[in-house]
Amino acid sequence: MDPPEEDFENDYEVSNYPTSEDYDDLDQPYSSNYANNNGNGYYSNQRKAILGGADNHLDEAEIEGLVMANNVTTTSRVGSKSKSSVPPYLHYAKELQRRLTPFIAVLSLAWTPQYRSTSCIAIIFIVFLSSVILNSEENAWHNSLLSHTSSKSAFVYKNTKYDPFASLNSNQRHYILKSVYGFWGFFDGGADDRPKEPYMTVENAGNPFLDLTESKFPEESWQADAVYANHFQDAGAKLVVRAKEAIYATYHGYGLKNVQTTDEADDSVTWELENIDKRLQERINMFMVNQEVDLGSITSAEALDEFAPSWREKGGWTTSRSWDGLKRRLLHALMTNSPFTVVVTGSWQSMGYGGNHGYQSMAATMENLLGPLFDKLNVQLVVRAIGLPPLQGLNSQDEKDLMIGGRSTLIHSLGWTSIYGSDVDMVVWDDYNLEETGKLDETANALFDLFARQALLAGDTSLPFLWGGDFEVLRNLHEKADVDVGQLGNALFSVEETASASAASGLEWAAQFLKCSSKSKRYCDGEAYNFDSHCWVDHGGDAPPTPQLDHIPVLPTAIGWRMHQIKGYALSYNILAALDDAIDFWAEKTIFEGHPLTDENWHMGEYITNVQDKVKALVEADAPHCFQLEAQMKLPKRLCTNRMKGRTEHTPRANPVDTSLRAVLDNSDVSVESAGLYEGYLSDDVIIPSGEVNPIEIANLGKNPSNARQRRLLRKGWLRQRLMRHDGGNLSGRALLNNVKRSIVKSATSIGEIESQTRRRLDKIEPGEGWKVLHTFPGDKCDGSISSTGCGALKSSECLLEGHQGSRGGVWGSESTGWLVMKASGVESGFVAVNLRMGSTLPGSFVLEYAIENGETRTMSTLNKEQFVEKVQMPVPGMSLLTLFDDEENTKADLVVSIRVKGCNDECQLGVTHLYWG
Repeated sequence: MDPPEEDFENDYEVSNYPTSEDYDDLDQPYSSNYANNNGNGYYSNQRKAILGGADNHLDEAEIEGLVMANNVTTTSRVGSKSKSSVPPYLHYAKELQRRLTPFIAVLSLAWTPQYRSTSCIAIIFIVFLSSVILNSEENAWHNSLLSHTSSKSAFVYKNTKYDPFASLNSNQRHYILKSVYGFWGFFDGGADDRPKEPYMTVENAGNPFLDLTESKFPEESWQADAVYANHFQDAGAKLVVRAKEAIYATYHGYGLKNVQTTDEADDSVTWELENIDKRLQERINMFMVNQEVDLGSITSAEALDEFAPSWREKGGWTTSRSWDGLKRRLLHALMTNSPFTVVVTGSWQSMGYGGNHGYQSMAATMENLLGPLFDKLNVQLVVRAIGLPPLQGLNSQDEKDLMIGGRSTLIHSLGWTSIYGSDVDMVVWDDYNLEETGKLDETANALFDLFARQALLAGDTSLPFLWGGDFEVLRNLHEKADVDVGQLGNALFSVEETASASAASGLEWAAQFLKCSSKSKRYCDGEAYNFDSHCWVDHGGDAPPTPQLDHIPVLPTAIGWRMHQIKGYALSYNILAALDDAIDFWAEKTIFEGHPLTDENWHMGEYITNVQDKVKALVEADAPHCFQLEAQMKLPKRLCTNRMKGRTEHTPRANPVDTSLRAVLDNSDVSVESAGLYEGYLSDDVIIPSGEVNPIEIANLGKNPSNARQRRLLRKGWLRQRLMRHDGGNLSGRALLNNVKRSIVKSATSIGEIESQTRRRLDKIEPGEGWKVLHTFPGDKCDGSISSTGCGALKSSECLLEGHQGSRGGVWGSESTGWLVMKASGVESGFVAVNLRMGSTLPGSFVLEYAIENGETRTMSTLNKEQFVEKVQMPVPGMSLLTLFDDEENTKADLVVSIRVKGCNDECQLGVTHLYWG
């Protein structure tokens, strides 16, 4: 940890202020030597002469005399070798006396019998007025007067938090941290004896879940080695507890006091610990989920609030059965050394857009902390933050609809298996209502139900734990389909309130301006306290090709980094808590039953199959929400019980090379149009200031101090920059179709008269040329993880360090580019649709043609302008969903989908952003 940089700018100002030591011994010198040498004796004789010995009051003349007497010059004694015989500290005392003398004189005059009663009333009024002012956050002038600080001076004139390492060197600091929190020192002493041939394989397991039976573990495997496993369990448990303590310390300090160096030559230090039991209890109250929620008896969100009234301000809630399910997933990852995959998704606000860096988001906070920890446990933590940036060009009604919540994820939900991934172990859904109610409407509930079901059906060998969403939907899935569910809180319960801007310095850095009372709410809501970004850090290299902004522009309704961070730590804490319980369970079982852990305690195959079969069997009477989308948005009910796949040019997405729309095109030479990536060095500035608690440092303590700068985030690649979203006036969603409808002249052709050619063999459709991918990032590297490199640092970016990965790309063409030909493989439920964008208002001559071919027959359809407007659906702002194929009786798994525009030359620009099938 680097020492804080010194500030020499205020050197002169600080040098003229007495320090605390200067005032320590003022009382005695002032009452004897100094008082008698500065002329007060002369003044006392003059006063008695004027009053004839009376000394019971002062008048105005005496006040003036008192002030003048204070200005009598002090002279050196004869024979003094210095300019003054008065010690240096007495000069400070003299200055203090000079400033206080007028006030003392006024007080003396005010307390004479003549003015005493009036003075009492004045004092009472002054005390009352002062109490009002000092407690008013709207009149905080006193904060600046009473809080003089200097970064150069160790002494400050206000209350600040205790820094236990202020006087220690790096070795002493590291020694204390290791002694208090422990460190990772585990290694495999029998590594050379482990099996050389892979045994954790599908072939050996006999199933795709890697559920090996006990007999299939080689005797030399680490899972069967009692010595290794016992030491691994012990080291793992300590590692997890250390990380949980690190999270709590971020908001409540290290828990150290009286840290002192000794006179010994070996850098010895001594310290004391704060109340350990108290800190443990506060940590649990702040972050731990309530696992005692019984969804059999708690049947509504209101009943939940009665049972656990503060769950939103703590860690959240889940059920005991769901918690056991999370432990099972983690044990499976530990036993098989398989990745553990977490998807975080939601609105652009919850994903950290609108004023924050990508690494300041909830997902990145969690990944930065837990990634290295999981590596030590031989498990790869995969985190995908899949969310889109703010949509441009919306009208006020569309923006209001998005604020209700639940709408942001539909555009990817219809292709869940591909876009979010088929290997997901945990999902965090965060698209709640941003208004004060915080509740979702019926449409949002139905959309979340669709999202949740698609998440549960997406994997062949995985099943996600669901965090977030509507309570009633979660309860239905838990009770009717054995789904593991819960809702996360924000952990603000034990965060100390920020009373004022100056008082914030007494709190831990992460806790400042995070929680405010009603009087100080303006601080927690203030942009200056909520957002901290920079677009460029000059390291002396080449300047960026595009002038950089000072900071990321802050958008209305954006959420600041402090809230994202604590939500990320709340999520991290509960993953750690489940991991802690899982390791304890593992140790307890193997103490009596031996190693490896018995099958029934960690196998996932039957667990996954049971849930997925029950989700597919859900009927509208038991779980109605998703099925309501047919009436609301014309989405077939069978989408609620069948998995959906897709391809897109939107970013980020899982496995971006395989899930791009280009991956299923028959068209050749479809190029990605972009300004190109910036190839220079990109680096962020300090994330956690020097001297502040760094949970990543604590969680990753090793035997020796790390050579890496712990205060920087442990990221593996360049920061990414989201595409600057200027679509050249392109229209989307309701705005597009409203414009189209206004320009339509009612024609005689109705939707039932769509020109079609069905089930006839036709000549092969030739893919057109000239289609281009626009408004996305090149390279297919945006997968939502912080290790995505070279994803969005475009040369044209005005903020290279923003680091978000979201873009709304599509494959664009016109009449001259001909057919866009796509292949949908693995169609199971006879449904194919595309999401479209149009680059301009459609002319009356507009025609859209599409074809569906199954290898034997082809169905072709033609839509004129009016028919197109009637057929395309706008389920949520930003989507224009066109269903191309809806045949529940279809038995063909592979379909070829073709689409083109005609009738308007190059005036009509067509963009295909998503292809969905199920």
